[in-house]
Amino acid sequence: MYETIRFDQVADLYDHYVNVDFDIDFFLKEAKKAKGKILELTSGTGRVSMPLLNAGIDLTCVDYSGEMLAVLKKKIEKSGLNCQVHNMDITELSLENKYDLILIPFNSLSEITEKRKHKKTLEGVYNHLTETGVFICTLHNPKIRLKTIDGTLRHMGKYQISNDRTLIMQYIFNYSDKSQIVSGLQFYEIYDNNNNLIGKRYLDVNFYLFQKKEFEELIKLVGYQIIDLYGDYSYSRFDEETSPYMIWKLKR
Repeated sequence: MYETIRFDQVADLYDHYVNVDFDIDFFLKEAKKAKGKILELTSGTGRVSMPLLNAGIDLTCVDYSGEMLAVLKKKIEKSGLNCQVHNMDITELSLENKYDLILIPFNSLSEITEKRKHKKTLEGVYNHLTETGVFICTLHNPKIRLKTIDGTLRHMGKYQISNDRTLIMQYIFNYSDKSQIVSGLQFYEIYDNNNNLIGKRYLDVNFYLFQKKEFEELIKLVGYQIIDLYGDYSYSRFDEETSPYMIWKLKR
């Protein structure tokens, strides 16, 4: 299983520190436009999946982290919803169905850091689209993302994880121009109500920053056509100087 970030190590904490919803309305709108089955790749614990399922979307979820998917499965079971969930490496995507919409939310394609696997992954997605299917791939805008990647130890946040437990997180990232890879560590410290440190973890983090021209050439090589490129989740046009994201909307 290809993994550059071992989310199994922090699956029990993930929902506490990744609790954002800034992209949910966007994905709901796009999902409701689709006429058939939808596939979410790198679904994790279901931050995007659960709102889609609650909206009645016919969704299939794929992720390489068994522990993250275990959290998702508990949510699905508790909600009484139905969803196919596959523990699978998306660089080796192999499912029986084809899909009218395939999503890779939260810039997660960047977790594939080997260039030789980028084309293979995009080909796998292409082969799982219906003839009229749409692929939405979200990526960082490197010009903006690199502003907070400078080898400095930074505070990430403070999160209440239970009535008597608090999580404090920090991170330190560096960037290699040669490899286009961001690498570093996230630090997790858990405190009780008396501010006693009762647990520590760290997570190795590696992700690849695609340049716009590079990704555009790659998707055209695979055979995709560009429908649109947004710079944020309110459908703003992409601006390399100011847009936080590259949200690619593609078709066969």
